[in-house]
Amino acid sequence: MKPRRLAQVTDGTAARWVASTCGLCSLGCGLEIGVDGDRIVGVRGRVDHPVGLGRLGPKGLAQWRANAHPSRGLYPRIADARATWDDALSVIGARISEAVARRGPSAVGFYNSGQLLLEEYYTLGKLARAGIATPCIDANTRLCTATAAESLMESFGADGPPGAFIDFEETECIVLFGHNAAEQSTVLWMRIMAARDGRRRPKVIAIDPRRTLTVETGVDLHLAPRPGTNVAVVNGLCHLLIENGDVDREFIARHTVGYELFAQIVGDYHPGLVEDITGIPAAKLREAAR
Repeated sequence: MKPRRLAQVTDGTAARWVASTCGLCSLGCGLEIGVDGDRIVGVRGRVDHPVGLGRLGPKGLAQWRANAHPSRGLYPRIADARATWDDALSVIGARISEAVARRGPSAVGFYNSGQLLLEEYYTLGKLARAGIATPCIDANTRLCTATAAESLMESFGADGPPGAFIDFEETECIVLFGHNAAEQSTVLWMRIMAARDGRRRPKVIAIDPRRTLTVETGVDLHLAPRPGTNVAVVNGLCHLLIENGDVDREFIARHTVGYELFAQIVGDYHPGLVEDITGIPAAKLREAAR
């Protein structure tokens, strides 16, 4: 796939461009940071990067502006007065030591970000576990992605999705479950739209109670289940795939376990029952399965 455009925003002339990665919506689009002296003057997409192919979303194009925003904190403060880093770290260390001395290591907890780099997670873990010896460390990654990672491990044996972006160009159908990609993952949506105009022209199905921008701009079929009934939708689709003979039994025999139990469970989810549970008309469910 060729890039449709080289995304670029600048507020001046860059003396050099530094390769980096967008740190926002987790797609991992490649970008270059334009630098003039010690100042960021813009960003642009990397045409040679396999994810964005030169594209950047609106967040990726704008994130660098926070570096020079007048409201950004540049120095530590103690009691609303500017302090040195040594003084600030001394205060933090003293407060932590006091809490541990009074109530033990569990009196100190860490709640960290999902936007850190691997080296920062490692350092923070050593500080909490080995230095302070507190068991109280958590992050938004547990709330946000740990359940997905656990499910991926159970289903595929790896904690990351088994596909790749290039699969969009090879598939015949893309199904979005509750994912408003047009607004939430703009570069991903650009790649889906490019694939729809490409060689295989895949169908796109959105399963979402909402009528989102994704639904409005680029899907062939929209299923709108009642909130909380998406498992019944999936079971109903699997029921029809098995009933219609659209299952690669040789692949299943070679690469999966538990198929007979799975088929027994979804066997109860005929289109009429799924319509009662989800509100999706049986005819629409059958169309999606086809």
